[in-house]
Parts: sequence; structure tokens; C-alpha cells
Amino acid sequence: MKSRHIDLAFAATERSLSISQDETVLQVLIKHKIPIKHACLNGVCGVCLTPLLAGEIDYGQQQPRGLNQKELAQGYFLPCIARCQSDITIAEPKVKVR
Repeated sequence: MKSRHIDLAFAATERSLSISQDETVLQVLIKHKIPIKHACLNGVCGVCLTPLLAGEIDYGQQQPRGLNQKELAQGYFLPCIARCQSDITIAEPKVKVR
């Protein structure tokens, strides 16, 4: 399987994380201790809502029910169910971890 990369546009220093095709974006962010608020892990709650600045993701068989049309049009995605189809660049998640 080909490894992809997640570039963090919000990191104080440039940072790129490696992600395999069988991992979700959220799993990789958590593994690398990147602060991201999350709850349901199945695309329903929308808590992990994050701006996708570049690249392509795929939700597979799951539906991003926690993402409305306005958020989708603004470039948001749900890392909890998203897998990378290419290298991606993300901005800081919408909901801040306290």
C-alpha cells in the first residue's frame, strides 16, 4: 500500500504526517498527538470538523452525516471517517480542544 502524507497548515513549524490507506485521518492525528476534538468516530456528530485545504479524501461506505452542505461547500471534512486518496493539507480543526 502506498503511503500518503497529511500536511498541517496550522502547525507552528512545517509538519507532514505519514498515513497508510487503511488509516483514517483522525487515527493518524491522534497517533501523533495532534490536538483534535472528537466523539462519535462514525461521521455523525461533526465534532472533528476540519478544513481540507488541498488533496482528496474518501469516506468509503460511510456517510458524513455530521457535515452539512454549507460546511461541505466551505471545504470542511470529517477526519473520523476520511481516508486519504492523495496527499492532503489541512487547517486547524473547527472545534478547539480545551
